[in-house]
Amino acid sequence: MHFLRIIDVNLNRLDESLKLIEDLTRFHFENRALLLRIREIRKNFLQFKQSLPLEHIIGARKSHRDLGRKARFDSGKKKNAGGLILSNLSRAKESSRIIEETLKITKIRLSRAMKEIRFQIYDFEKEIVVIQKKKFNPRLHAIIDDQYLRLSDIDKVTNVLINNRATMIQLRVNTLSDRNFLRYANKIRKATMNTDVKFIINNRLDIALACNADGVHVGQKDMPVAKAREILGDTHIIGASTHNLEEARKAEAQGADYLGVGAIYRTKTKHDARVCGLRTLRAVCKAARIPVIGIGGINDKNYRAVLKAGASGIAVASFLFEGHLTKRLRSLTGE
Repeated sequence: MHFLRIIDVNLNRLDESLKLIEDLTRFHFENRALLLRIREIRKNFLQFKQSLPLEHIIGARKSHRDLGRKARFDSGKKKNAGGLILSNLSRAKESSRIIEETLKITKIRLSRAMKEIRFQIYDFEKEIVVIQKKKFNPRLHAIIDDQYLRLSDIDKVTNVLINNRATMIQLRVNTLSDRNFLRYANKIRKATMNTDVKFIINNRLDIALACNADGVHVGQKDMPVAKAREILGDTHIIGASTHNLEEARKAEAQGADYLGVGAIYRTKTKHDARVCGLRTLRAVCKAARIPVIGIGGINDKNYRAVLKAGASGIAVASFLFEGHLTKRLRSLTGE
C-alpha cells in the first residue's frame, strides 16, 4: 500500500509541475517551439498515467494524515519566473525518477516508459537554460570604454547604469593589461549577477569566460561569430558589429544573437569608424530576424530616429560618460 501512496504523490507533483511549466513557457517565454515540446511531454505523461491502475492508486491516498502535508521546506520565495520554471523542472525530474524506481518492483515495462519521459524532461530543461541565459533586452546598451574607466568609481558607475534602465553593459578595453581588464570585468559581473542587465565583453572571449560574462561582442576584424559560438557554446550571447547588409546577413547566419549596426553618426570613441547612416540601418532591420542595435554618435537628440528606423535598441558610450550619467541615461529612456 505504501508504494501506491509514493506513486500517487509523485504523479500529482509531476502533473502539477508539467502544467505550470507549460503555462510559464506559454505566457512568460512566449516560445512556440518550446510550448509544443512541453505539450508533447505532457501528452506522453497523460498516456502513461492511463496505463496505471489509477483507481487503486487514488484509493490508497491518505492526504488527511500525510506527514508532509504541513512541511515548509519547499516554500521559499522564487526570484523570478525563470527561477520558478527551473524549480518546477527539478520537481518534475525528481518525481519522474521516483515513479520510475518504484515501478521497478512490480511493473518494469511502465518503469521504462517513465524513464523515457524523464529524459525528455532533461532535454527540455537544457533548452530552457539556454534560452533563459540568452534572454536579453537590447533597448539601452551602455558601452564602458576604457578611456572612461576609473577603478575607484566603477562600482558606482555600474550601479547607476543598473538602476537607471540600462539593459546591457559592454566593457570595451584596448589599453589596459589583461590583469586590470579582468579586475574591472569582475567588478561589473558581481554587480550585474542577480539582475536582468546582461554583461558583455568586447572581443575578448578569454576575459568573458574568466569573469563569467553573459556574452561577447565581436567586430569584423575580430574572431568570426561561428568560431566564437564554437568556443562559448549555446548559452552565451554573441553580438556582432556590422556596417552593411552583407555583413549583417553573414553574422546572423553564423549564429549571432544581435547585430550592432554603425556607425550611425560620427562618434568620438572610434575616430576611424565608417558612418553607414540610417539608410543602412533600415535595410538591416528589415532583413534581420534577430535584434538590431544602432551604434555610433547616438545621443538624446537623435536616438528616436534610430529607433524609428527599426532598431530594437541603441548602444551609447561618449554621450553617457561625458556628462551627468543619471540625467543622460534618463534622457534616452523618455523620462
